[in-house]
Amino acid sequence: MIISIINPIFRVASAMLVCSVAALPAESEQYRRHILTSADLLPTEQMARYASRSFANVWLHSEPETVFGFIGNDYQRLRVKLLTIRPDAQQLGRYVITGKSKVRATVASFQGSFTVVHVRETKRLPRALDDAPSDAVKAGVVLAEYELREPEGQPNNGVFRGIVYAQWYQDKARKVHYNDLENFADGYANNQFVGIWQSYKTGLSKSCNWGNNRIPNSKEFDQGVGEFSPADAYLDNGWQSYRKAWEQNDKAAQQQEQAAWWE
Repeated sequence: MIISIINPIFRVASAMLVCSVAALPAESEQYRRHILTSADLLPTEQMARYASRSFANVWLHSEPETVFGFIGNDYQRLRVKLLTIRPDAQQLGRYVITGKSKVRATVASFQGSFTVVHVRETKRLPRALDDAPSDAVKAGVVLAEYELREPEGQPNNGVFRGIVYAQWYQDKARKVHYNDLENFADGYANNQFVGIWQSYKTGLSKSCNWGNNRIPNSKEFDQGVGEFSPADAYLDNGWQSYRKAWEQNDKAAQQQEQAAWWE
């Protein structure tokens, strides 16, 4: 009886994976493959096991001063805030999303979806600071394809598409949490978005990545070792306030970095 219940879910999950991953931008697909080759992950796909669990609270976890992003090859600063995430009752593994983005002084709303394509468990549990006890009884990663559409008919709007990678842990009550247990470690990052933004008007695409604490695939832009630090060459592209706030301890700049710009 258990097999007859699980197998249909697994078939749905597998079909969802085939349909979604084929449409990913090239950089997103490369990133997906890279994550799945990590030696920290167990090889077994767990989409069926976690199909009834919601990852919404994992993706919603963010603070304005620790979410960093860029758009284009000049690393123009991008800010993103996910406002609501709810499971789609009509499609297993799909979530309906609302949020806002900001580039320079322009704020745009967006609507769209996440579709889960992989859930994997890790070989070890995360370690809290000073090895303090934690609630984690399982831990892992979830990868989802995203499509987030800004309103059409407005200048300079378009669509975000790509893959998002997030780390989670599960407690004894089987609730899934955002994994920040190791956020004290050098290079810690979570909710990593790798993709493109495509203009409605021109059809042209720009590289567009963001994430918590670090930006994935940021190449020469992020010069930080222990934590995020934008390179001097790109400070004029929206990063001056960050430098002043956290590297020069400017109080006015700190307030600017922490402001709820999406409200």
